[in-house]
Amino acid sequence: MIIAHRGISFDLPENSLPAFNASWDKGVDGIEGDFHLTKDGAIVCIHDDDTQRVCNQKLIVKDSTLEELKQLNLSHKISNNLKVKIPTLAEVLKVLPSGKKIFIEIKCGIEIIKPLIKELSQSEIHTEQAVIISFDERVIKTFKSAAPNYKAYWLYAYEPNYDLNKILDVLNDIKADGLSSDNENSKTLIDRIMDAGFEYHSWIIDDIDIANKLISWRVQSITTDNPGQIHNE
Repeated sequence: MIIAHRGISFDLPENSLPAFNASWDKGVDGIEGDFHLTKDGAIVCIHDDDTQRVCNQKLIVKDSTLEELKQLNLSHKISNNLKVKIPTLAEVLKVLPSGKKIFIEIKCGIEIIKPLIKELSQSEIHTEQAVIISFDERVIKTFKSAAPNYKAYWLYAYEPNYDLNKILDVLNDIKADGLSSDNENSKTLIDRIMDAGFEYHSWIIDDIDIANKLISWRVQSITTDNPGQIHNE
């Protein structure tokens, strides 16, 4: 599967509805977005803890209400006046076509789990369309305990001297369905993870040759900033 990282963010603001909608024109299998919980319990699609980088104005997401965040416009290199707003998870789920996937990266803590499950259950998407991803082991463990019918992958930043047994121990302990990593060189890691019964997914892969190598190594998805070119190859 080819997954568009934060949507098509070359020409449009990352994690925005226009960026996600543009992804489908590239023929991708899914989108990836980043999510935080607001002060009043809304789930919003934004990568950072605050809005400075993407809005040129600073609000701390967890200390702000949805209404306050919606007053800001997302900026972009081509224009600061696009009138594009930070979307909620509900708004993103509404633009997810039938059969397409969304990788929901949790950028905060376990406090988001209960409202996240509620949001997913109230949406019209099917269970298999949504995948939860996080670097935080507690987030994956808490989510899988509460909603085992959804898939969840642990995000792992690759280190050449990785401890395979430790990685497998974590995956088993938190009941993750798979590992998602930026590893570009170790086929052994991929083989051992998959041989142990887990899925293996790759991020953020923009180089065609590396993507083709990983595909030959049986990775199950590639998240990329360059989905059009990767998909066409």
